[in-house]
Amino acid sequence: MTEWIVTHVRTALPIASGDVARAAVSVAARSARGMAVLRDHLKQHPDALTSGHPDVAPVVCRFIRALADAGTGAVLPECSRCHRPARRLPKPVDGGRICPSCVDIENAEPCSRCGRLRPVVTRDSDGPVCQTCRARDHATHRACGTCGQVERIVARSADGAGMCRRCYQARRVPERCCRCGEDRVPATRTSDGPVCERCYRTPDQRCDGCGRIRPLKTRRTDVLPALCSGCYRGRSATCTTCGRVRPTKRCSARQGEATCASCWPRSRRVCARCQRVKAILTRWPIGDVCAACYAWVRKHPATCTGCGAIRPLIGTDSADTPICGPCAGQSDRDYTCPRCGESGFAQTIGRCLRCEVGDRIHELLADADGVLRLDLQPFVTALATVDSPNAVLQWLRPGQPAAHLLEWIHAIDVPVTHDLLDCLPPGLAVHRLRQTLVHTGVLPERDEYLERLVPWLDNLLADQPATRAHLLRTYATWTVLRRARYRARSKQFTPGANNWARSRLRAALRLLCWIDEQGLELGSIRQDHIDQWLLTGRPESTYPAREFLHWARQRRLAGAVAIPKKRSRTTLAPITDDERWQQLRRCLHDNTLPTPVRAAGALVLLYGLPVSRVALLRCDDIHIDTDQCAWVHYGRHRLRLPPAVAAVVLAQRDQATTVSPVGRSHPGGVAWLFPGGFPGRPARDALYRGLRLHLHVHLRRARSAALAGLAAELPAAVLAQLLDININTALTWTRHTQADWTAYLAARRNTTDTKPCLTNKVGLIRGPAE
Repeated sequence: MTEWIVTHVRTALPIASGDVARAAVSVAARSARGMAVLRDHLKQHPDALTSGHPDVAPVVCRFIRALADAGTGAVLPECSRCHRPARRLPKPVDGGRICPSCVDIENAEPCSRCGRLRPVVTRDSDGPVCQTCRARDHATHRACGTCGQVERIVARSADGAGMCRRCYQARRVPERCCRCGEDRVPATRTSDGPVCERCYRTPDQRCDGCGRIRPLKTRRTDVLPALCSGCYRGRSATCTTCGRVRPTKRCSARQGEATCASCWPRSRRVCARCQRVKAILTRWPIGDVCAACYAWVRKHPATCTGCGAIRPLIGTDSADTPICGPCAGQSDRDYTCPRCGESGFAQTIGRCLRCEVGDRIHELLADADGVLRLDLQPFVTALATVDSPNAVLQWLRPGQPAAHLLEWIHAIDVPVTHDLLDCLPPGLAVHRLRQTLVHTGVLPERDEYLERLVPWLDNLLADQPATRAHLLRTYATWTVLRRARYRARSKQFTPGANNWARSRLRAALRLLCWIDEQGLELGSIRQDHIDQWLLTGRPESTYPAREFLHWARQRRLAGAVAIPKKRSRTTLAPITDDERWQQLRRCLHDNTLPTPVRAAGALVLLYGLPVSRVALLRCDDIHIDTDQCAWVHYGRHRLRLPPAVAAVVLAQRDQATTVSPVGRSHPGGVAWLFPGGFPGRPARDALYRGLRLHLHVHLRRARSAALAGLAAELPAAVLAQLLDININTALTWTRHTQADWTAYLAARRNTTDTKPCLTNKVGLIRGPAE
């Protein structure tokens, strides 16, 4: 009997071997009766292995599935209802058998809680309950028999113990996906091999509306056609506003209403918290609440005046004081996490955001026993204790580059070092992860922007010819990188310095590529060739090659050729004094402006300090002496702040020190005066955007106006010492203003203080520099 079946299989499927057919028979037919049923069906239906007919016995379905998984070209039988290929056809009906999904649709009943026609997963005293309503019930959460966490049970082990989804996924054996090549748990199997969930896509089918082969939006049933997304118009129901049977815009089971697209804008109501007409998400004791207000209140729990607990305040008492849900008469709305006991926002049932972060980190970095590596403990602790766990969840959500990096670190199981991260392709995810590891003490601190130059250069020259790569690497090593390292010894290597070095190397590479395209050599080019090349591109991409050409000429690699120094085409005139003082008064007295904008704007408009250096100030740079005078350490000297400016800067210092130190403070432990969202970095770009958005002035012109005003009142030597600028720059500003120093010298002779104080137009006292 077995040999007859094997012969039939090899005849119907020429690529199937005898061993594969015998293995399929042993898997499908586990008894003599099953083998007889399989033989009789193949005799009555010789094309059963390729026709996909739904009228097959379960043993035949198992046999065809085993042949299809082996890649023999066997066609899975189709469901007689939805006409989709199915691996199982458990229920017979007229005309064939149906798949498990159609079985659920056929056995659907109205849910006793939401009223929708859904498959029944359980029954309680009120009647059948669907899967969605069961998931909302906290009683469905049990202690997992593997990890012990209170989770929703999705499977049972061999001994009957419940398993949560995480433990169930961990027990499934990963296989190599035939499409992406990564080891993942397969979602399905095709003729090419297993396919993971990320690569799996539902097979396209013919739409009953347009007749095209496209992904379907709805299934085909006895009463409803199968439609694609272009033909699907939504579920039709009786609109509760106009009373017509139309495709509904929203069917809310919780509120029991259906609204068509025409009446949808009119169904919005006034939110009880923001007083705006918006779509209502839920109803609290204070009234209807929109989605934005719902999320804000959940994410900002406060102390309830009724019970003293820290919970979301969703109600009010007789005196209109905000109170929590239990105090307002709704004990089921305390929004307390059953695991950690804290109140707040939870995007999954049974876990708050902070618990979700901890579970996500353990999922990425813990071993099979749930133990984390000792070298990563500070990093894990820092992420689990941040003030904004939602941002960490977004950073580590599946599919994000950070999640892939942590999975890679866990897989290689070696100590994390800077050299290890340098092996990865440079990108924002790698930079952010490295800075977070440095900030938490896992990695030592280094001059990051300087260290990025060498890997970036290697990546730039990876696909270049050997001669060109050797020439550029020599120029970069002995000129660009040498100057960058020399700069890093005396001052911080900023992103601007990093961009300056990269622009020189890119321009040199463009010049060498252009020379090769013209069929020339570097030693044979003439000045007319350089002039022609300068006209081929933008000045920003061609003129930075000036230093490379100078370097090549000094080493006799090129002839007497040169690129002229690029001159600015336009000169930006400073803003007027009236506009400058008006914006300064706004920074000092307009409380509607953000505090960082007020503090940084005051320093830029009063002293002409560059925003790039203002952003690098730290909280310990601001201090008050015994005379209650505020000073700011700027460069090698100190600046005395006028009282009005000091009040704004001190307010910004207090605000900076109250934020969470994780990811916001300086790696040395001192908070930045203007903390940024990047771990351990100041808010440089955000500060630029805030100043341009709120002050409505050109920052370069505003700084020029401040420097011109100071240069008109102070000598160049004092100005250079006061603002920590080069003496040549100070002399240029003094010559530009054409100041007369007679009054200044007379004032110095008439005063006993060798460090004078000057009064400006708004009565602010500018103190001496030390």
